Amino acid sequence: MYQYVAKYLVLNKVFRFFEKAIFPSIIIGLIGFLLASYLAIYVLPADAEQKEIYRILFIHVPSAILSEIIYIFMAVSGFIYLVWRTKISAIFLNSAISIGLVFTALVLMTGSIWGKPTWGTYWVWDARITSTFILFVQYIGLLALRSSFSSHQTADQIVSILAIIGAINIPIIKFSVDWWNTLHQGASITTSGSSIDSEMLYALPIMLIALLFISFAIFGRNIQFEILNRSSNTKMIKEVLNG
Repeated sequence: MYQYVAKYLVLNKVFRFFEKAIFPSIIIGLIGFLLASYLAIYVLPADAEQKEIYRILFIHVPSAILSEIIYIFMAVSGFIYLVWRTKISAIFLNSAISIGLVFTALVLMTGSIWGKPTWGTYWVWDARITSTFILFVQYIGLLALRSSFSSHQTADQIVSILAIIGAINIPIIKFSVDWWNTLHQGASITTSGSSIDSEMLYALPIMLIALLFISFAIFGRNIQFEILNRSSNTKMIKEVLNG
């Protein structure tokens, strides 16, 4: 099946697809981001306990979700590349690294800002923060490794292997609040309900979807750059340069 898919996921078609998809994705994402930001800042009331500082969760929580989802996507792409040698899978993996890094950095920065008024400190080496910091280091390491080899094939193999091994950190981040005694509270939204007031809840999915669209647009641009960087198809490169 994957050989069939790989046959049609040719680089040229992927490049052309993102030429059409990037602009509407960024527009939808920016509109959603502005809408969610307006709701979070001007419409929703202050929290009874945390007052105004709670509003940072509308960036912190979606960023945390995306930082983990992106890493899982990278690990899956790396696995597919190692097993079926589909070049596009390696390109997907490499194109997602910088995006995941940005979201993980946002998680750590917003968490520190949020932590000062709620915990009395910017940073504590508890299980959730430590495992998230390790994820940040993983992203930095993968980003450095991908440009450390003259051969794309060698770099793709090493990055894929490390991405797969590093995926063990994702469940550690997820369940750290259950496995260890941490300052972090448990999950606010579960299958049994939500501890977040329903009035405040609807802005979160809007922000998450908006950031997904923005990420997809950046992801598409990264893929196009990767394709051009790796491509021996001089005809396609000339067409791109000539518009």
